[in-house]
Amino acid sequence: MIRIFKIISFILFLSLSFDVANSETLNFPVGIWEGDVKKGKAHGKGVLTFNNGAIYEGKIKKNKIHGVGKLTTTDGEVYDGKWKYGKFYQKINKITRKEIILQTKGRFFWVRTQIRGKGNVYGQWFAAEEKAGSYVLTPAGKKKMEEAIAKKQADSSSGSSGSSASSGC
Repeated sequence: MIRIFKIISFILFLSLSFDVANSETLNFPVGIWEGDVKKGKAHGKGVLTFNNGAIYEGKIKKNKIHGVGKLTTTDGEVYDGKWKYGKFYQKINKITRKEIILQTKGRFFWVRTQIRGKGNVYGQWFAAEEKAGSYVLTPAGKKKMEEAIAKKQADSSSGSSGSSASSGC
């Protein structure tokens, strides 16, 4: 019985020391990373505890939040899924989404609301805000959408006028 206890204790000790050996701690201006490190940068799986108490658990690539991970804010909000170079998109409805931006330096966290463009700029997203329970474009978002629509129309009219001019010759 004592021998089995010693064997189990030895195995537990090895597994704990193995995890600690692969884990390193890095200090960022926004918090502390405890996890995989490659060439002096956070790279792989781990936990980033932010100075304000928010916690990111998941993958980081070369000090950038990238891959599957979960952010739990101090307010209890959870953003769980695939992060792409510090950005996570959460669908609100068919035309509205939240863009969550998370970084290891500077201003580490903010949320932006966006609305999908209309017509020929349907594939683009523009700044929005919530007003009276619905989402509307911000003045800056409205201006950018109008500029994008005008640019698309100019591009398509210059392309079609060029082809009609050549066909008339």
